[in-house]
Amino acid sequence: MSDAVAPPAAVAPGPVATRPKRPRPSLFAVVGITVAVVLTIATTWDWEYGTGFSLSEVFTNLTNNNRVIAAIPNTDLGQMLSGRSRGAFIETLQMAVLGTFGGAIVALPLALWTTTVGAPNRPVMWALRMVSNVMRSFPDVLWASLFVTAVGIGALSGLLALFCFSIAVIVKLTADTVDGIDMGPVEAARAAGAGHSQVLRTAVVPQILPAYASFVLYSFELNLRGSAVLGLVGAGGIGGRLDFFRNQGRWEEVWGIVVMFFIVVFIVDQISSAMRRRLV
Repeated sequence: MSDAVAPPAAVAPGPVATRPKRPRPSLFAVVGITVAVVLTIATTWDWEYGTGFSLSEVFTNLTNNNRVIAAIPNTDLGQMLSGRSRGAFIETLQMAVLGTFGGAIVALPLALWTTTVGAPNRPVMWALRMVSNVMRSFPDVLWASLFVTAVGIGALSGLLALFCFSIAVIVKLTADTVDGIDMGPVEAARAAGAGHSQVLRTAVVPQILPAYASFVLYSFELNLRGSAVLGLVGAGGIGGRLDFFRNQGRWEEVWGIVVMFFIVVFIVDQISSAMRRRLV
């Protein structure tokens, strides 16, 4: 009787996992998108049944020597941008920065106190939630109109409007984040005998801090765009210059401000978006 051990049977290789193929779009989706694109072009183009949009005319207006870009160094538009409008741009940026970060300082404790985890008691929570809902129901332009009536025309009205608008936005987003945190550290801090403020400082705030910082930057982006509109109601910033030139029919200056403001907002948005991606 032989003591030799039989070699193990060869195991057949299993199927190789492959990435599933993306399903093709349905015929209905292809036709729907095509029809939507065709109708959009047909209704906006410069022809008998369109709205008069002409891409070539836009390009001509932007490159003509009598228009915006080429005219900036040589006409009074260049002086306008280097004088009062430059100051209005700086004022707009200052309003957005101060309004955002002032509102962010106030919004953090309010956001904590409007949640079941952070509120010291139920009456405080419901009262602050009601205040937050009322503040969030007012758009920034309405806030600006109210403060223009209260404190007068100028940058202070715009600053206060952006301050209140920032509080409303940041409180809502941060409170939603607090409601979804991990309760393990909170329960551990309470079991160790920590007080309410110590629980918030050691177990709640560290969990929401990256998201809170992201919300502050997002609010800054909103305020920078909105600050251009606030000037239309007398709340300072570049919107006041834009409204002045629009009423005077000086469209070269209007387009110059629009182009410059677009460049500023684009640069700030790119920097803010990169910072928010690193935080979250």
